[in-house]
Amino acid sequence: MQDPDGGRDTGSALRRLIARAGAAPGAPRPAPRALPGAGGVAESRLPGAGADSTPSEAGGAAEPKESCELCAAPLDAPHRHLLDLAARELRCACRPCSVLFAEPREAPSTAEGGGRYRLVPDRRWLLDGFDLDDATWAELGIPVRMAFLFHDTAAGRTVLFYPSPGGPVESPLEPSLWRRLEEANPVLRRLTPDVEALLVNRTGEAAEHWIVPVDDCYRLVGLLRTHWKGLAGGPRVWDAVGGFFTELRQGSATVTPAGHPTHIRGGTR
Repeated sequence: MQDPDGGRDTGSALRRLIARAGAAPGAPRPAPRALPGAGGVAESRLPGAGADSTPSEAGGAAEPKESCELCAAPLDAPHRHLLDLAARELRCACRPCSVLFAEPREAPSTAEGGGRYRLVPDRRWLLDGFDLDDATWAELGIPVRMAFLFHDTAAGRTVLFYPSPGGPVESPLEPSLWRRLEEANPVLRRLTPDVEALLVNRTGEAAEHWIVPVDDCYRLVGLLRTHWKGLAGGPRVWDAVGGFFTELRQGSATVTPAGHPTHIRGGTR
C-alpha cells in the first residue's frame, strides 16, 4: 500500500513477516520466505527447500533441520529471530548470533551489522487497565475487532494494520490519535520500533491489549488466512483465534499502562 506521503509500499513488504499459522506464542517456528508472484506473502521453510531434513519420529515424512541464517550453525528449539530491515523478512538466529544483535532499546540502530538486523523481542505484556475507549476505537475506522500498531522506521510513522483472510491490511492512522494513546498509556513509548506492536483484541466480549513481538501479529494473520471459510470465517477459524489469545494470556506478564508489573502470568519481562 502506498504511503499517503508518497513513500514506499509498506503493506506488501510487511506481508513477508507472516509466519506459520497455528504456532503458540513463543513456540519455535521457521523463518518465512517471500513467494515470487504472491504479493509478498510468506511461506515457512519446507523440507527440501534449502534445509537439511531428518526422519520424523513416526518414520515417515522428513522434517526440516533448521540452521542459523547468519552463521549456518544448527538451531536449538526454541530459537530467536532477527528482522532484516531492508528485506522486511525474519531470519532464524542461533543463540550466539541473537546475543550479538541484542541491543539497548533506546538505541536500536547501533547493533552489529550497521543496523541491518534487529532482534525480535521475546517479551509479551498484557496491559491491565489500558485506556482505549469505544469512541477512540471507532476513530480507527477499521471493519474488524482486531488490530496491531507499531512504529515503522522506514516510513517514519506509526502504522496500523488489521488481519483479514487475504493478509494484513494497512489502514490510515492519524498521528494525533497515536499521540493521544501514548499520553494515556505511557508504556507505548517503550515499544521497540519495527519489531514490537500494540495488539488489540475486541472480538466477542473481549477488550484486551498487549505489547507483543510483531511476528505474533503475523501469525494471527496466518490463522485467518489458513482457516477462513465462507463469508463469516466458520467455527474453525474462530476456535483457532480463541486458542491463540488463550495461549497469549498464559504466556504474558501483566503490566499497567504506565509499564509497571502487577503479577506474572509466565511471560518474560
